[in-house]
This record gives sequence, structure tokens and C-alpha cells, in this order.
Amino acid sequence: MKKVIQELLKHWQNCSPSPKGRLKLTPPRNSFIFSKFEIMSELLTKPETMVDIYRLLPEGTPVQVINNHLYMSPAPNVPHFRIVSSLSDQFRRIVRESGLGEVFFAPVDVYLGDKNAIQPDVFYISNENAHIIKEDAVYGSPDLIVEVLSPGNKKADLVKKKAIYEEFGIKEYFIVNPADRSVITYYLENKTYIEQKLQKGKLISKLLNAEIAF
Repeated sequence: MKKVIQELLKHWQNCSPSPKGRLKLTPPRNSFIFSKFEIMSELLTKPETMVDIYRLLPEGTPVQVINNHLYMSPAPNVPHFRIVSSLSDQFRRIVRESGLGEVFFAPVDVYLGDKNAIQPDVFYISNENAHIIKEDAVYGSPDLIVEVLSPGNKKADLVKKKAIYEEFGIKEYFIVNPADRSVITYYLENKTYIEQKLQKGKLISKLLNAEIAF
């Protein structure tokens, strides 16, 4: 995938404007790139951010954009999958019964500004914010996000995503470590995350007035 992105960037740099002011893309000889983008129009605006490039990648590509940098997303291992499955089922039941909104789980794109395209493991959107849900993705801040750590994404979830979620006003952020079932909890207060008491095997959501065990 890195090779695909590198060839795309190199090709765009060599493109010349069309009469309409847009870039005319002609597949490079012996290139494998456009076999992956056969449904793309021949006329494309030259990408300005990594999010623009992300939108051109084949559906299902395991990549996220954080602060205008592309990060490969490792496939979830079995403990990760089990926890995400359990949490998403419980969140969906609670929200469905209460009628408070809607729950989603990866891989659904969440666009935060023009430099972030993230796929949270589990997230909740209240009825108040339902307008951010579109057919192709979510454009705006969910009310609550849960990320389950994987060996290859700990720094992204613990540091990079935390900073982004705080900046974009995610009200509750939970980080679950499958290794010991510990849960780091952040509640947003006055635009700043306040870390709560470490939990084991459960999430406590003030927004949903619920305790969710796994």
C-alpha cells in the first residue's frame, strides 16, 4: 500500500492542468495503480491533504489519517475482536432501548476537520448530533468513543487520538487494554480531558448513565 501511495504522489506531481483547470490523469505505463481505481473519473483535483489521498484509496484499505499523516491499521487480533464485539452489542442494546441515538463500530469513517479520517472501534452519536451522520461517513464529533488497544496502535490511541478527540470535543473517551482488561476513562470538562479512576473490566458512561462490563 505504501508503494501505491508513493506512485500516486509521484504521478500527481508530474500531471499538467487540463483546459478546465483540473488535472488530467493518464495511467503510467506498466503501473498497477489504476487497476485499483478503475471507477475513478479521468479528471481529478490534485490532492492537497492526506485525507484527499485517503478518499482515493480502495474501500477497506486498512489506513487512518491522523494529523495529516497516514497510519496503517493492523488487523484486530482475537482478544481485540471479542472485546469490540461485546462492547458494541451492549452499547447498541442500551442506546436502542433508551432511544438516545445510534452506535457504530469500525470500519466506519469519522472525519474530524480536514486532516483526520479515523475509524474508532466503537462510538456513539446522540440524537442531537444525528445531522453529522451521512451516507458515506460521519462528518463531525461523536459524543463517545471507545478504542481497544492493539500491539501496533498503542501510541496512536493513547497519545495522538486522545489529543484529537479532546480538540474536537468528544465528551467521553475510553481506552481498553485487552491484556489486563483495564480501562482508561476521560471525561471532557471545560474543553479539557480529565482522567478518571482506572477501571477493570467495565466502562462507566455518564452520558448514557450506564456501566458496561466485558
